[in-house]
Amino acid sequence: MIEFYHSYSNIIILSHIICAVIWLGSMIGYVVASYPSIKQIPNEKLLVRTSIRTLKRLYQMIIIISLVLGCTGLIMAVGASYESKNPVLSTIINTKEILWVFMFVNVLIAYYKVLKAKKKCMASDAAGARDNIRLISNYLIVINIFLGFVAAYFGMMLRN
Repeated sequence: MIEFYHSYSNIIILSHIICAVIWLGSMIGYVVASYPSIKQIPNEKLLVRTSIRTLKRLYQMIIIISLVLGCTGLIMAVGASYESKNPVLSTIINTKEILWVFMFVNVLIAYYKVLKAKKKCMASDAAGARDNIRLISNYLIVINIFLGFVAAYFGMMLRN
């Protein structure tokens, strides 16, 4: 894996950075632009359905991007041999990996909540579906944005 990393390090790092930017940017875009606009829809049922469709597409993309981030991050961690260079770098790597695992679990929970909201919407329980959407939009995504910035900061520490 070390040889693979050194042969393709530029592509791996670029892929990692692009995916991180898309990951963070899409979540920020949803919280700042999409969700406030969706909340302006006066029809409750239409609001819920639009939110569900938007969140489902968002999380399908984020799950794929998260897998790419995990793979490229693992390749970089093993390939750069941070553990043998400095114990502080090893701690940063381990902390960043724990953050990404927590964020990925959070993404899976949010996607599960989207599917649960869809079931409630199909059962004509718009209020229950909207509660799930609020949980995702107001808390789960915001937590992941904050943790994403922390992970990006740790990544910058590793590059320096």
